[in-house]
Amino acid sequence: MERALLIDGKEYGVHVFWLQLRDENLEPLPGIEVGDIGTKMGENEVDIGYLRMKGVRIPRKHLMEKKQHVEPDGRYVKHVSKAKGGGATKDDKSHYLTMMGARVSMVGGAAAALGKASTIAVRYNVVRKQGFKDTAAGVSYMTQENQIIDYKMNQYRLLKELSLAYAIRFTSNWLTQKMDFLRKNADADASDLPETHASAAGLKGFCCNAAAIGIEELRKCCGGAGYLQASGIASLEADYKWRATAEGDTVVMLLQTARYLVKAANSAKNNEPLAGLTACLSPLSDPDFDYNSVRPAAATSVEQFLDIGYLLSLFEYRAITQVYFLANALWDRQAKGETFDEAWSALTLKACRTGQTHVLYFMMSKFVEMVGTCEDAACQAAITKLCALFALSDLVSGQQWAGLLDISQIEFAEEACNQVCSQIRPDAVALVDAWDFPDAALNSTIGRFDGNIYEGQYAAAVESPLNT
Repeated sequence: MERALLIDGKEYGVHVFWLQLRDENLEPLPGIEVGDIGTKMGENEVDIGYLRMKGVRIPRKHLMEKKQHVEPDGRYVKHVSKAKGGGATKDDKSHYLTMMGARVSMVGGAAAALGKASTIAVRYNVVRKQGFKDTAAGVSYMTQENQIIDYKMNQYRLLKELSLAYAIRFTSNWLTQKMDFLRKNADADASDLPETHASAAGLKGFCCNAAAIGIEELRKCCGGAGYLQASGIASLEADYKWRATAEGDTVVMLLQTARYLVKAANSAKNNEPLAGLTACLSPLSDPDFDYNSVRPAAATSVEQFLDIGYLLSLFEYRAITQVYFLANALWDRQAKGETFDEAWSALTLKACRTGQTHVLYFMMSKFVEMVGTCEDAACQAAITKLCALFALSDLVSGQQWAGLLDISQIEFAEEACNQVCSQIRPDAVALVDAWDFPDAALNSTIGRFDGNIYEGQYAAAVESPLNT
């Protein structure tokens, strides 16, 4: 349990104590009240309890004492360790890794949930047919019908979320591997750990929120079939969306990332070392910095917008400019007499969006990195297209691209998006099958591996408790 440590009226912050709550019969001990917080909006199989204590004494030696202890006379003693060369200590690493653990886990959970929804929706949209291919020929039982995944807008909606699911998964894999490496190699260089930690906060916020929105979008792509609980995707949407606020609301998490980015901008301005992806901010050391100086050359063809290296350079460019605009606005307000807190409060809309641009740059960089490590040529080609679609879907949505790309560039991006969706379409089923979710995990009548969606829907309807 965590409690604020107070000694002689002085507060030392939150500390961890251990305490026995129940007796040998599992009944709460005197002064201790425990219970469940009540019915939630989703995942009610997960127990979340409350704890209330009255007149309960916790012995001094029940304080976890690895990093500090309290002497019998009440003196607080901090255990200070120093690292060679002034880098992060082992305790610093442990602190960062502990805080990152839950956030990275939730990023992985976002990938799994969105991956399940993508599997159900893509499988259903491949089997479901509606509308005739040649309406000019008239309607008859001989006329071929369209698979609804081949309606271009529907195809884009499906594949966009699939590309996001892969982007989140590759980002989660990178973060997990990074944490595992640092845990197993205590003396390894961890200079980029603060940047990774700050990015993990924004990633948790963005990925969980994007997954919640994406699952609902995929549910809508299933039409009336997605309305039924038996579809699997309806219950998944209801169960998952609370995670957008669990362990930190999306906005709060993105603002935490943005705060670190402002610190990095200050470091860049003072010619101090920069860690991780914030190294791209080094041009800010120039007092006469002009964001146009880091603008990638304008594309002259649609094909350039299918090049993931070029797309990554655009994401880096946007990240630099948005941090620059945010930091400049903050510095200007402070120069006019506002405190940091006053200036920051006035700029939270800009800061939140800036945090998101960094998160998307982070995700794009890990996606491109993953593509480079893929050894199978066919697999690499497939995920390269997904990587391009992940980037292009953000480009065509327009958020914070205004002024950075002109209308001709947006036209190229839209056409590239259209082309890459057509290129991904033949691999759509294989890409969702690659998640390897068994039918028991999907619990879906319309997302079955065998494709027998109508038989599944009929059986679920007949077996419904409402019919007994």
